[in-house]
Amino acid sequence: MQTYSAAVVAAGGQGRVHAAAYAADPRVRLAAVADVDLAAARRLAEDLGIPNVYTEVADLLAAERPDVVSVCTPPAHRRPIVEAAIASGVRAIHCEKPFALSYGDAVAMTELAAAAGVQLTVNLQRRFEPVHRFARAQLDDGAIGELVSIEGYCPNLFDWGSHIVDLALFYRHDRPAEWVLGQIDVSTNRYVYGAFVETSSITQVAWEDGVRAVISTGREPATPVLNRENNLGLILQGTRGRIVVNGREALVQRFGADGMRFASPYASDPATWDHGIDPAIFVCTEAAVADLIDGVETGSEPVLAARHALAGAAIVFATYESSRSRGRVPLPLEVHDNALLSGLHEGLWSPVGELRSTW
Repeated sequence: MQTYSAAVVAAGGQGRVHAAAYAADPRVRLAAVADVDLAAARRLAEDLGIPNVYTEVADLLAAERPDVVSVCTPPAHRRPIVEAAIASGVRAIHCEKPFALSYGDAVAMTELAAAAGVQLTVNLQRRFEPVHRFARAQLDDGAIGELVSIEGYCPNLFDWGSHIVDLALFYRHDRPAEWVLGQIDVSTNRYVYGAFVETSSITQVAWEDGVRAVISTGREPATPVLNRENNLGLILQGTRGRIVVNGREALVQRFGADGMRFASPYASDPATWDHGIDPAIFVCTEAAVADLIDGVETGSEPVLAARHALAGAAIVFATYESSRSRGRVPLPLEVHDNALLSGLHEGLWSPVGELRSTW
């Protein structure tokens, strides 16, 4: 059995998740971790038996020459690390989400990796969650008839919303969307994991077959309740019923027939979670890493191939652009900046106060 060397850049919560996934795969030798916070890197290395620790990514790449690199930094720092990893000769790169701070960065990383023959994936690992796979199977089997619409709810569009948007695409089997219409509220200087995000938003996504998705975001105090039934997840509306799905369960509600409930197999009590991280994230990232190593070995496209993350990023950034331009935005997206940040610098919004959090 061939062994692949792997390295993780950034030793925070998601760096731990990625490192644990590599450590669980017998085909992978977890060789190194890098973080500007040396103490954090050393803690992770000690916990998982990682032999080498670095503060500089360039030093790690030069000394270790890894086959696979996970990039778990905040998105603002991601592109130069991906570019350096590609230049060093890696075979695969696994990025955390959100993919990039601008659509242009997402396009550039995807195109550069493709040109270099490097497999690029993004850890939208909820595609592996049992509740979502069950729900999609029920949808595909016609349990609720023909799909009419999708509703999505989450605290913000850029970070948490990257999952909700990706899952909407997952339920559509990645059928390309036609256009996006969106509006955002930027009344507060709001940061999630250090990235500036909207205070609240609403996004409409349209497909050529008439199916529409509406995604609503926000959190207290600005937006106390998005949906009382499903504050973080999706509702799939069909001609003969609907499916309500989130991280805890999938509920199939059918007109004139018995419903079904599929519960998540993972522990729901945060007091039992390793380092406060939902066990579903560990398990599904482990599945994602196993799948991407399969891709390296066979040349098959991974489930979390970057093209899916790019399609989701287009919807996020098209929402921002729609709010800036006050119109419907056709896809494929041709605007490559982050219209939320550009609009802020142009004075389109005048936020007051500050809110920093992880959601």
